[in-house]
Amino acid sequence: ELRKQCQDFATALLDHTRSSYELEVLLNHDPTGPAYEHGERMQLNRLKMAIKLKQKKFVAHPNVQQLLASIWYEGLPGFRRKNMALQALEIVKIGLLFPIFSIVYILAPHTSLGQTMRKPFIKFICHSASYLTFLCLLILASQRIETVIVDWFGPTPTLKKWVATDVTTRRGAPPSLVEWLILAWVFGLIWSEIKQLWDVGLREYVADMWNVIDFITNALYVATIALRIVAYYQVQREIRLKLGTENLPRQNWDSWDPMLIAEGLFAAANIFSSLKLVYIFSVNPYLGPLQVSLSRMVVDILKFIFLYLLTLFAFSCGDLFETTQTLFWAAFGLIDLTNFELTGIKPFTRFWGMLMFGTYSVINVIVLLNLLIAMMNHSYQLVSVSSVSI
Repeated sequence: ELRKQCQDFATALLDHTRSSYELEVLLNHDPTGPAYEHGERMQLNRLKMAIKLKQKKFVAHPNVQQLLASIWYEGLPGFRRKNMALQALEIVKIGLLFPIFSIVYILAPHTSLGQTMRKPFIKFICHSASYLTFLCLLILASQRIETVIVDWFGPTPTLKKWVATDVTTRRGAPPSLVEWLILAWVFGLIWSEIKQLWDVGLREYVADMWNVIDFITNALYVATIALRIVAYYQVQREIRLKLGTENLPRQNWDSWDPMLIAEGLFAAANIFSSLKLVYIFSVNPYLGPLQVSLSRMVVDILKFIFLYLLTLFAFSCGDLFETTQTLFWAAFGLIDLTNFELTGIKPFTRFWGMLMFGTYSVINVIVLLNLLIAMMNHSYQLVSVSSVSI
């Protein structure tokens, strides 16, 4: 109740601001520093505190949102007044120029073009364009583009010089050109995460689940790189010892070969990297609420999984692992009643087993799944109502 009163009082203060300068003074107030002067770089200390304390009404106030919009689109005058086609062209133009913006920002950050990269919306577009380029490189590596190029143009002398057709299937193969580019992007992403961790601190960094996902993704890429190095030196050692195992067919590789493990970790890292698009599209007024709903639904799904595991354990008989697998796949209709036709089974035992399986199916399919749907629908409705009111 006290938290709600504090939120209402702070929100009411915003209603009494008569100019943008008063709003800037209110949002940039720092009790330990000098008073804010018009034209200074806005730190938005009060707004950051409101976000940290989850004061949603304060953050969603129209005056605050109008100020944030003006800050967000700074450097692109008239952008919001353009129609959708012109806005899309402007975004594409900035996105295509992101390598030039990035190089100028690194080499000459104090020039007018370098300062352009400090504008929030332009910075967001450049970061998004860079990340989309990274995803494209991941797709090329996953599709083994070297082999595809040779299939398209044939094994010409030029391609033989620059492209090895077996580079992605040979044990201990060195990185291809695409993989070298991915390596450069991965090091950049790791540096970005280290810098963010240094700036905000460990507690605030871990509080954001997207940072945790980024950490897991980078850890998977680092593990992939380490395993590829191990596989390379392992094969080089076999060549020096003349064991004749460096060109084994893939089906004859050891099950725990570092190259195979590296490929599995790389595939998992690709999935996490693609999920980051959900975070990028959260700025969209239509997709943003869906992303918030998804995060709420994840909590509901975790609650459901706990209940589901309890149900699985309660109905598991005999070998716990094998029975749990059977009950899990039964939820998707992949287990039929012919599985109860066992040799030497008595009618009563068969009937009792089918009765227990039927009871499980009713509890799982009718009760638990509908409970999950209701919980997810409730979470979506909460977010939908909040987004409409904003």
